[in-house]
Amino acid sequence: MDESKRNNQSVNVEELKNKGNECVKDGKFIEAVLHYTQAIKMDPNNYVLYSNRSLAFLKLDQHYLSLQDANETVRLQPQWAKGYFRRAEVEAASELYDEAIISYTRALQLDPHNPKLMESIKNLTDMQKKKIEGQQNIIWLCTCIGFIIGICIVVLDFFLTTNPTLTHPFSMVAFSIALAGLGWAIGKTSTLMSAWNAGKSLQPPPDLVSNDTSEKEATIPEKKTKYSKAQARQRYKQGKL
Repeated sequence: MDESKRNNQSVNVEELKNKGNECVKDGKFIEAVLHYTQAIKMDPNNYVLYSNRSLAFLKLDQHYLSLQDANETVRLQPQWAKGYFRRAEVEAASELYDEAIISYTRALQLDPHNPKLMESIKNLTDMQKKKIEGQQNIIWLCTCIGFIIGICIVVLDFFLTTNPTLTHPFSMVAFSIALAGLGWAIGKTSTLMSAWNAGKSLQPPPDLVSNDTSEKEATIPEKKTKYSKAQARQRYKQGKL
C-alpha cells in the first residue's frame, strides 16, 4: 500500500514538473512557478525542481527567490554542475560578475567538457572588461569636461569682465585643474554608485520581509500578568477572569 502511494506521488511530481517545463517553454513563468512549487511540496528533496523553479524566478526578474532556489539546489546536490550554473546566472543578472565567474568555474570543474559553461565564462569576462573600460572612460570624460569648463570660465572672466578675478597665469591654471579634479570626482562617484547598486536585486522583496516579521511577531507568546491570590479573587468577583 505504501509502495503504491509512493509510486503515485512520484507520478504526480513528474507530471507537475513536466507541466512546469511546458509553461517555461511557452513563456508562462508564473504558472511554471506554481507547478514547481506544488511538486516541491510533494518532494522537498528533489533538487531538479529547485533548479527549474530558479530558472522560472529568474525569467520573472525575481533574483532573490531565484538565488534561494539555486543555493538549495547546490545544497541538495553539491556535485551537480547545473546548480552552480543556475547560481551563476542569477549573479550575472544581478551584475555580481566576480561571484558569477566563481560559480561558473565551479560548474565547469564538475562538467569540464560543457561548451556552454566555457562560453558563459568567456562572455562574462568580456562583459566585465567592457564595464571596467566604460567606467574608466566615464571618469576621463568627466575630468576633461571639468578641465574644459575651467578654461572657458577663465577665458570669459579675463576678456568679458572689467576686473577679472583670475589675473595670474598660475591661478588660471590652478582653477582649471581644480575643476578637472571636480569632474574626476563626479565621474568616480558615478562609477562607485554603479558598483554599489550591483547585487541590490538580490535583496528580499519588501512583502516577503514584512511577512517574515509578522510571522515572528505571531510566534512570540503573550506575556501573562501574574496576580496574587487576593487580586485574583477580586478580579474573579469583577468578572475579569
